Amino acid sequence: MARQSVEDVLKLVESYNNPPNKLRSVQEITAKYNLTLENYKKICFMSGDVREQKVAVHAEIKALGWVLGKPEKDIIKDITEHSNRPNFPLQL
Repeated sequence: MARQSVEDVLKLVESYNNPPNKLRSVQEITAKYNLTLENYKKICFMSGDVREQKVAVHAEIKALGWVLGKPEKDIIKDITEHSNRPNFPLQL
């Protein structure tokens, strides 16, 4: 049993040396942002109760937009363009 815990510790140390979540480039984040917008569009046109999926994808889009340094207004505009809701002109 003690041998197993030592192996577990060694695996944990190894995982810290090679983290699975590396820093991403701006191009990778932008690609993920655009892909997530397309996924949001697909979810919006699905039938049934997809509210939880929409909320999760919406949050991911906002987080990626913030990482890219986009203003909140631009993120909302992108989300609205990819939803099935009618587009109303932005009021400034």
